[in-house]
Amino acid sequence: AARPYDLVIASQVDMARYRACFAGVPALFEEVEVGTLYEQFRRAEGAAQRLRYGLTWQKHRRYLAGLLRSYQAATVVSAPERALVAEQVAGDAARLRVIANGVDVASYADVAAEPAAHTLIFAGSFSYLPNYHAMQWFIEHVFPRVRTAVPGTRLVITGRHGDRPLPSLDGVELTGFVDDVRPRIKGAWLSVAPIWIGGGTRLKILEAMALGTPVVATHKGAEGLDLVNGRDIVLADEPAAFADAVIGLLRDPAARQALAARGLQRVREVYDWQVILPQFMGLVAETAVAANGRTG
Repeated sequence: AARPYDLVIASQVDMARYRACFAGVPALFEEVEVGTLYEQFRRAEGAAQRLRYGLTWQKHRRYLAGLLRSYQAATVVSAPERALVAEQVAGDAARLRVIANGVDVASYADVAAEPAAHTLIFAGSFSYLPNYHAMQWFIEHVFPRVRTAVPGTRLVITGRHGDRPLPSLDGVELTGFVDDVRPRIKGAWLSVAPIWIGGGTRLKILEAMALGTPVVATHKGAEGLDLVNGRDIVLADEPAAFADAVIGLLRDPAARQALAARGLQRVREVYDWQVILPQFMGLVAETAVAANGRTG
């Protein structure tokens, strides 16, 4: 009998477990991500934390390995993620294909907002632990240096923040959830992404670039993105270097505008959905055709 479907696509791990409902149909696991749990395990300190994160990571690793065996192909969003999944979970990279995250550049073109002087933005909910860690580090180690050098600088943090506390500091605004974050990002002079843990790629960086807002990030924050430091983005890891990068751009409107223009161009070339979608659809067709007649 003919199969009811040519291919099943399961998006992320929460949906991947339903593979068993489609026995005999080839399947594609879209967006495997293990970086966050693996980093928590590697960075754990103290016996109790190492035990907790170690058990969590090992259980997730075994569970994910079992899921992947039932899929004909899987996607990851970056080459580093592909290498990590291959090494820690899949055993090899044969079924793993890099399909980058992206943005719909056209939908950002008509966002209207006048940039507010000396405003930095970080867009991200604290329900995602790497976002919370990023702002802890930035507010404690970087922002005071920036405020000393450029008095009146503001840091706007969007997204739900829950009950996770941040150091109290003048110039920091927590907006909570906003219906549309795009005007907030476009209304900032700079977007910061001081991420230290986690995997995948940072859509907040691509969104800022698509809106013409220049970005300063850590190397970890920009990991997996095909961006050139100093051309498309500015990268720094040490507190003093990160602060200097922010201060320099706040003081130099021509440098901000040039960085923003190059970042927008790079997103259009590489990370627009109009560029990425044909790559994904090619993999869909390839997987379905390759499995045809051999699964069932």
